[in-house]
Amino acid sequence: MAPKCNNNDRRLRMLLRMVEAWLSTCRLVLDRHPLSEELLAQDQQVIVALWHSALIYCLFHFRRYPAAIMVSGSKDGEWVAKALEIWGQKPVRGSKLKGGLVAIREMTRLLKEQKMNAGIVADGSKGPPCVAQKGAIVLARDTGFPIIPIGVSARPAYYFNSWDRLMLPLPFSRVAVVYGGPLYVARATRGTRMEDARLQLERELIKASVRAKRIARQKR
Repeated sequence: MAPKCNNNDRRLRMLLRMVEAWLSTCRLVLDRHPLSEELLAQDQQVIVALWHSALIYCLFHFRRYPAAIMVSGSKDGEWVAKALEIWGQKPVRGSKLKGGLVAIREMTRLLKEQKMNAGIVADGSKGPPCVAQKGAIVLARDTGFPIIPIGVSARPAYYFNSWDRLMLPLPFSRVAVVYGGPLYVARATRGTRMEDARLQLERELIKASVRAKRIARQKR
């Protein structure tokens, strides 16, 4: 069994090198909110939130920034978890339907005990697409760290026929990554306030995504 595992690891490493080579050809355009840029410049801990459709490029974009990242607890999430480990990240397994609360607690522990950022897919591993779930809100509330909503768009790009319309930028495409303003969640947030915070995150993610699309479509 061990050789098989090693072979799988080698194949995954090779695939990641190919992905890096592929995406490195893209022309990145960054648009950062001043407050978010200041937080990152000061090396403050943050929680990055994104839509599942932007997962491929975001994993590549943040690959050199150590973070605890929630990954689906299903079998489909295994390759993502292994890829994150190869890129030096800390995958935490869990989803809305499978160990999500336990994963949030583990991420909270990691962020408090270690100087790590966090990454979380706001619409989860199964959707519905572009509908924020409460995981990022709970994590921000329990750690006190701000959420930075991320919007990503590429032109041209290939969109998979999946529930989230997962995006893969084509070689040499123009990729826009938008960092929205930081969102803070008060420690006392519960009940209807939790829903208000969830809706605010959803709106900010949509706003960042729309801005990213506009930037990606601009002429050079």
